[in-house]
Amino acid sequence: MTHQNIGLASAASGGTSQRTAWLLFAPPAFMVAVRWILQLMDDRQNADPALPLVPVSTTAGTVDLLWPVALALVLLITAGLVIRRLGWRRVMPAIGVVWLLLWLAGSGALVQKHLNRQGLFLQESTASISAAPASPALPVSVSARVMATQFKPASLRSLGGTELVVQVGGLEIPQRLLIGDARAASLKPGDGLALQLVPGRFNGLFITSWQLVPPAVFPIQTP
Repeated sequence: MTHQNIGLASAASGGTSQRTAWLLFAPPAFMVAVRWILQLMDDRQNADPALPLVPVSTTAGTVDLLWPVALALVLLITAGLVIRRLGWRRVMPAIGVVWLLLWLAGSGALVQKHLNRQGLFLQESTASISAAPASPALPVSVSARVMATQFKPASLRSLGGTELVVQVGGLEIPQRLLIGDARAASLKPGDGLALQLVPGRFNGLFITSWQLVPPAVFPIQTP
């Protein structure tokens, strides 16, 4: 092999390595930048962010717990068989595309989550859930009962606080609610709450305000 061919091979190898490095690190860096920008926009808001209500998962059986693991194993085995049959060189472009699309999808999910919560801030309303206003942007006042409480330490996903399991009037499934307010630490099962409930722009339910209801005033509800 001549020196010229060696130089061309080295240049091609260097170009491939550079493209691989960009493909590996650029998509995660882009997602981190998107998260930082959205967090900066949230920090500039004058009002407190809305708190999401998350339905408590109801597992029907062992199959419901194991099917995600089984699906992941099937995908890994299938990917291994495809790579073994076609070879790394033929599969790598497809893997690169999937890698890029996954990070872009994650960035899009962050933007969608941000837009879904835009405008859902502290508001006053005396409407009841049975007489909800026609506009989905207006909150309604609902009552809730605390079923369980648990302290959640701060993590990469949240600032932590008191996680409540509450039964909200008008909703059949108990809901999880994470409150960072220090006042929530004193809540206990059986306490009644008055919540301002508002739907997200695209999906989900959010709490824009909450307060403790004295036992004498709180109406007893059954799911």
